[in-house]
Amino acid sequence: MRLALVIPALNEEGAIAGTLRRALAAREKVCAETQIDEMIVVFVNDGSTDRTQEIVDEPEFNEVVKVHFEKNRGYGAAIKAGWQATDAELVGFIDGDGTCDPDFCVKLLNRLHETNADVVLAGRLNPESEMPLIRKIGNIIFARLLGLVSGKALTDSASGFRIVRRSSLKLMSPLPDGLHFTPAMSCICLLDSRLRIEEVPMPYKERIGRSKLSVVRDGFRFLYTILFSACCYGPVKTMMGASVLVGLAFALIAWIMSLAGAAPIISLLLVVTGGLAVTVMMGTGLIVHQLNYLMIGPRRQVTAAERLLQYLVDYKRLMVAGGLAMNTGVAGLVALGVAAGLTTTKGKAVAFGLLLMIFVGITTALGGVIVRVIWAVSQKQKALIENEYAVRADPAAIGGNGQGSTESTPAEGALTG
Repeated sequence: MRLALVIPALNEEGAIAGTLRRALAAREKVCAETQIDEMIVVFVNDGSTDRTQEIVDEPEFNEVVKVHFEKNRGYGAAIKAGWQATDAELVGFIDGDGTCDPDFCVKLLNRLHETNADVVLAGRLNPESEMPLIRKIGNIIFARLLGLVSGKALTDSASGFRIVRRSSLKLMSPLPDGLHFTPAMSCICLLDSRLRIEEVPMPYKERIGRSKLSVVRDGFRFLYTILFSACCYGPVKTMMGASVLVGLAFALIAWIMSLAGAAPIISLLLVVTGGLAVTVMMGTGLIVHQLNYLMIGPRRQVTAAERLLQYLVDYKRLMVAGGLAMNTGVAGLVALGVAAGLTTTKGKAVAFGLLLMIFVGITTALGGVIVRVIWAVSQKQKALIENEYAVRADPAAIGGNGQGSTESTPAEGALTG
């Protein structure tokens, strides 16, 4: 088994030589104290404009595999290019700024084999860490937020020192090209039940040279990555929380407007608008949940709530429920209009409620159509990959008697499989 350790660098002339020397020196220890037979050091120059490439081209680094970008492509792009430079079974990366010790690969590799994890990272947030205070606070906040949306603990979601199984990379795609490469990987590993991520505390030194990380710009990227990943892998919970906040916001505004003496119709409009927004958000969460379910399958631990949700998110049930709600709302509006109830304040409130019911009905019915299309697309993709109609040499493998199997999957079956 081989390990390819990638060292991406952008203008690291002050630290790159020391980092490469330590990485090359660590190979003997790694091979002696782990199950690794060979460790390959890969250097990726991400468009450096200083002497970084000149230093790496020195004869002492001839054993290093080198990749050179003429222009800066991004931290994540550099790591992925380094992984593509070898076919090692395990791939990793370490920052080229002198903050991490390559010898720590031993502990990461041993934890990987002990736990059969897909990813093992070096946690930098511990009493021995020399990380600047502002970055430490930011990392703690992002780790807590990620723990909130995933329900799992990870102290350092943006660690730049990791070892990954190459076979697991396909489950992590797509990963971004920028500095948010690491939090994106952490999010996916925590939120996707098929992946397992482990963390080993590591001493962390202050970097050599100037950091490329922008606290504000990259902080917003990290935040976006965490929230978007939560929407992808936990859409119902995420959208439910967001819709509660939106609904409360609209209700609060409507209450303030009524206290300020605004016409009742204004407050009613605000409440209805909030109701529409909540409906759309919850509908979006349910549809994305079903798409997620069809793409990666059920969770390892299927709860009663998950089973109920899968029962309800069936295209037939959605379309029937949506049609009933829409028709009930239309019939109610017609009856209210015939009774001339639209002229009173109470009648207008009922009319708004019926309109909301019609909207909910239409949204639910369309959701059923979308879920059905998602199912059809997923089946078509599976057919393209599996080629279920391929000719087989052994007739018995088809149906047991050479005549073909009579068992089939009903085209109108439930979406939940």
